[in-house]
Amino acid sequence: MSTVATPSSSVAVPFGLSAVRLTDGPFAAAQRTALEYLLGLRRERLLAPFRREAGLPPVAEPYGSWESIGLDGHIGGHALSAAALQWAATGDERAAVLARALVDGLVECQDALGTGYVGGVPGGVALWESVASGGAEAGSFDLGGAWVPWYNVHKTYAGLLDAARHAPADVASRARAAVVRLGDWGVALSDRLDDEAFARMLRTEFGGMCEAYGDLAELTGDARYARLARRFADASLLAPLRAGRDALDGLHANTQIAKVVGWPGIGETPAAAAFVATVLDRRTLVFGGNSVAEHFTPDPQAHVLHREGPESCNTANMLEVERRLYAATGDAGLLDAAERQLVNHVLSAQHPDGGFVYFTPARPGHYRVYSTRDEGMWCCVGTALETYARLGELAYAHDDADLLVNLPVPSRLHWPERGVRVRLASTYPVPAPVTDVALTVEVDEPTAFGLHVRRPAWARGQVVLTVDGVEVAPTDEREGYLTVRRTWRGGETVAWRLVAGPSAERLPGDDGWVALLWGPVALVARGDADDLDGLRADDARMGHVAHGPLRPLTDAPLLVGSDDDLAAALRPRGDGTFRLDRPAADPLVLEPLHGLHDARYTLYFPVVADVSDVARRRAVLAAADDAQLGLAARTLDAVACGQQQPETDHGYAGSATWTGAGDGRHWRATRDRFSYRLADPEGRGAVLRVTYLAEPGRARVLRDGAEVGVLEVGDADGGLRSVDLPVAAGSHEVALVAVDGTTPPVVAVHLLAPPLA
Repeated sequence: MSTVATPSSSVAVPFGLSAVRLTDGPFAAAQRTALEYLLGLRRERLLAPFRREAGLPPVAEPYGSWESIGLDGHIGGHALSAAALQWAATGDERAAVLARALVDGLVECQDALGTGYVGGVPGGVALWESVASGGAEAGSFDLGGAWVPWYNVHKTYAGLLDAARHAPADVASRARAAVVRLGDWGVALSDRLDDEAFARMLRTEFGGMCEAYGDLAELTGDARYARLARRFADASLLAPLRAGRDALDGLHANTQIAKVVGWPGIGETPAAAAFVATVLDRRTLVFGGNSVAEHFTPDPQAHVLHREGPESCNTANMLEVERRLYAATGDAGLLDAAERQLVNHVLSAQHPDGGFVYFTPARPGHYRVYSTRDEGMWCCVGTALETYARLGELAYAHDDADLLVNLPVPSRLHWPERGVRVRLASTYPVPAPVTDVALTVEVDEPTAFGLHVRRPAWARGQVVLTVDGVEVAPTDEREGYLTVRRTWRGGETVAWRLVAGPSAERLPGDDGWVALLWGPVALVARGDADDLDGLRADDARMGHVAHGPLRPLTDAPLLVGSDDDLAAALRPRGDGTFRLDRPAADPLVLEPLHGLHDARYTLYFPVVADVSDVARRRAVLAAADDAQLGLAARTLDAVACGQQQPETDHGYAGSATWTGAGDGRHWRATRDRFSYRLADPEGRGAVLRVTYLAEPGRARVLRDGAEVGVLEVGDADGGLRSVDLPVAAGSHEVALVAVDGTTPPVVAVHLLAPPLA
């Protein structure tokens, strides 16, 4: 990924969604597909958790999946945001009807409670009183026993804010009044907490609450909201960044990214820029995604070993941070990062027939699964409903007088304040040796302004601009742009050609793996379509994970050569695919990641510099396969301790517990007890494997209340240990109970079938 460039001295304000219409190509198609997915949701079911918490009679059953296991109502907030955004982006009245119904339903619930609060958090009224009194214990993802309640209610704040800013006027006015009441409720609650208690509360994931109160302050001018936004700027993340330190390893990635979205609005632009820079430079893969199993990892190998690759929510929130930083700084380098994310991760994470992706694995030969509309209610579904509505958001921007063209996406722009309309035609982002762009300008009357055309980092050679076929000499008034300044009379067509080419990019932190691109487009090798377990996910626990068998790393094509050698061997075939001669007798066919679906794929390839290294590298890959695939074949169920989603989906319960991370390992320990529920539907379970760190502690291991073993560490060396405990088939509620102090830090619990013959 390209790093963030030196900021321009000028701000650049992206146009509101209502000013831009996508007209053709993959961006427009993805926006339409997301709209139809949204409109297929039933508003009564979306509102059901809010009605329950307000004490109103039910009119429909709530959705299942995450909407009924603790994050009740989060999709309703996302859907309101998406409806308002889709109406602004497309003008489709069906989206306006949905936004109106959701706002009316939330206001009815808010009126019934009478406190200003509205939310779907289970037992929310009692929970928030416990939080306000300082009596709610805060873990990494549970506050007072509730699953990330601030994260959940943030979606309601955001939905009302988006409706207030983007929905039709009648909806916007009701949404504004409702979000002010909700904002006042949050201020009153927070005022009851001193700074120490407030900071303890922020140990639990709280989503974009800094952003929400910052946006509410901007909407209303109320200084109380600005002060609360500042309180939600978590010092545990902010302080290291201010000091120039990268302290992200081991942290839950999207928890941190969501915190940063609001920072530019509260005067923390340098810290936000530092955060973005370290995520892009050290933790972002070739297609723009980041994280392994939802966490920032210090171990680059984890990216190509794990089935749970970068999370779609992360990239959606990174795009929002980048958009706000771009508006504050005018830094065109942010657009290079955003373009890579949009063209690759965002476009690839939606099936053309509908359905959204949670994890995009970087492991060779693995695959993605897609949500089904009425069953998959994951966070990445809710975020996606918004993200595809916003695909045109960064295409254009303006400053006081000038127009900036940032992405050559086929689209129309209306700038009524200047009496300017433009129409852009191109084949972007379909990868080709050249992309021809034509921008036609219309004006109400002759108007003088500068047209700034972004020169993307991937463009080769000189970018030549013509006006009505006549070459012009652009100026470089803004870094990263070519500028034509003239009086526009209407009907002029500005044309330019972007020349793309091949490049190779190594896995961040590990140059033994390489990915290939053509221009900004990440390329993959298509694999087979066998064993795509759960390809279309139902509402099963962990249904968002591609649980099908892992392919051996030794099956991945092994490339030989330097980056320059590999780039030189890549050439277009003329049908949208590319040929990599490796050697010429055994070519590899590659295609854009964003166009591949319903199949396995390889994004990162093992690579060596010389043919003499091939045998050694294959032996290393084979050893990794032996260690990983043998365990995977026996594993019936497993929970990664200290990680939010695996623990939540395995019925985590505990008291006096805490979590930590180091060297890429997450863990949980306790002075009392914690437990999980492991599944064994076929009754094959024979061994319970508990993996833990060799740090002082003692614990009893219980299975369904009966002791099956003991963990005990006296001489600590900090290494990793495992114990295999025989168990009988059946239900498996596994508990770790401290004995005389604390348990050792527990890293994972596996339920295994008998050893393979």
